[in-house]
Amino acid sequence: MTRWRINLDDGVDPVDVGAAVEMLDQAVYAKVSPLVVKLLGFSQDGSLVGQFSGFMHGEVIVAAGHMQGFCGKTLGSTSPAVAFKARYPTDGFEEDLEVVAPSPPGNVPDLILLKGSRSATSLWSTDLEIMASVYALGYTGTENKPSCSKGSLSSTMPGSVAITAHADDGFSGGPVVDKHGRLLGVVKGALGTTIMHIGITPNYDLHTYLLQSGYPGLI
Repeated sequence: MTRWRINLDDGVDPVDVGAAVEMLDQAVYAKVSPLVVKLLGFSQDGSLVGQFSGFMHGEVIVAAGHMQGFCGKTLGSTSPAVAFKARYPTDGFEEDLEVVAPSPPGNVPDLILLKGSRSATSLWSTDLEIMASVYALGYTGTENKPSCSKGSLSSTMPGSVAITAHADDGFSGGPVVDKHGRLLGVVKGALGTTIMHIGITPNYDLHTYLLQSGYPGLI
């Protein structure tokens, strides 16, 4: 990967620095966004209950476990989500998904694995570093291409790993990656109003969950 070395004594033009940062942001989005899938949750009668995000990992789709049984923003306002469809960003293809590893009791960790007809190269993972730059990817509203929000890793404490970034409705289940596109975790929150501080399921919990579910862990 290209590295930008900046020597402040050289009188670097801030415009050049901004352009370099923008290029890096675009490179991260280009690498990760094709893997990010829009997920639609439906009740038993076929009514749309909610929209979420997930991402392809090998032959499965990783998502947030709390979407299984989700009953709308107002608890009990709709019947729970029991069936799911995926809409892929590259061509808009939509298909039914099978739940191959359900959410654990109490949504701990907050994960679920689904499977469709498509597979993808898995993201690499990396260690969590406090205040490192991060990118959260997910879907908002009726958009069919994932959005990207940049922030920082604000907490690495086990049980309360969090990032500081915007995460709108539908980001739940989306990947959180570092500046190299390496996986840090999975978005937990953002099912309500726009917020800046959101919890994530860390990559090491996802690695364990994948192995316990009979699928390859993270690299």
